[in-house]
Amino acid sequence: MLLKILPLLLVCVLGFGLRRAGLLGPRDAQTLGTLLSYLTLPAVVLRALATVTLTPDLVYLPLSALVVVVGLTLIGALILKPLAWERPQAGAWMITFLSFEGGAVGYPTMLLAFGEEGLSRLVLFDLAQAVYLLTVVYGIATWFGSAEITVGRVSLKLVKTPFFWAIWVGLGLNFLGWQPPPLMALLDILANSFVFLVLVLLGLEFHLHIASVGRFLALALLKVGVGLGLGWGVSALFGLTGLERAAVLVGAALPPSMLSLLFAQENQLDTRFVMSFISVAVPVYWLVMALILPALGP
Repeated sequence: MLLKILPLLLVCVLGFGLRRAGLLGPRDAQTLGTLLSYLTLPAVVLRALATVTLTPDLVYLPLSALVVVVGLTLIGALILKPLAWERPQAGAWMITFLSFEGGAVGYPTMLLAFGEEGLSRLVLFDLAQAVYLLTVVYGIATWFGSAEITVGRVSLKLVKTPFFWAIWVGLGLNFLGWQPPPLMALLDILANSFVFLVLVLLGLEFHLHIASVGRFLALALLKVGVGLGLGWGVSALFGLTGLERAAVLVGAALPPSMLSLLFAQENQLDTRFVMSFISVAVPVYWLVMALILPALGP
């Protein structure tokens, strides 16, 4: 499994090297992010859900995600209480500890490890946490930033997220059993570029101060460890095995979402904390996955 994870890290290093060499910069990273958000990621999600065989027992995947994120919310709040951080850093901690980076990290990991069928399981797990991210986590960010939280503001976040619509369109096509060849061919072209583009973007966005490596390494191990613990617990609770259990564990241990950085910027939270946390948590996550994924097969 390490041989499957290693290419992911190498492409990230390539993106980082291109930034350091001055060949790509912040504007290029923004362009890549736009392409991923509005084209390739929705294409991956739509194709996976449109072609997978869905059964009623798969409802345990989004339910598992909900249990995990609620658990992380409670644990994150308990950890935060004795630290007495200022609001910008406290808010940054909460939105990173609670969120998952499924699209940029979890999806390529699951796709390489278990193929399209495995990816479809993680997408279903990701459905509940994505709604939680765009509602509860976004609300937490605005509360720590002392901004006004309104139903309209949260609803607008959901409506403007292509990933959210891709899930429902993919499920609709699956229900209808309709897979028009021109559409599927277009989705194939877009989806085939997903892994490469997302890994280059992660390399471009990597930022870390050497002096803070130890601190964020500890936080990353805490997040991955707590997530795995909750994932194992909920898998046992619902009796999940095979790909379903693998999807819960891969999803529950994910590093913080890149959207948490946008939430931090929008609400004047500690963006350096968020970026450093993400930069350390991604390689930590992949190394942990390289160790446990061989035992999670169907």
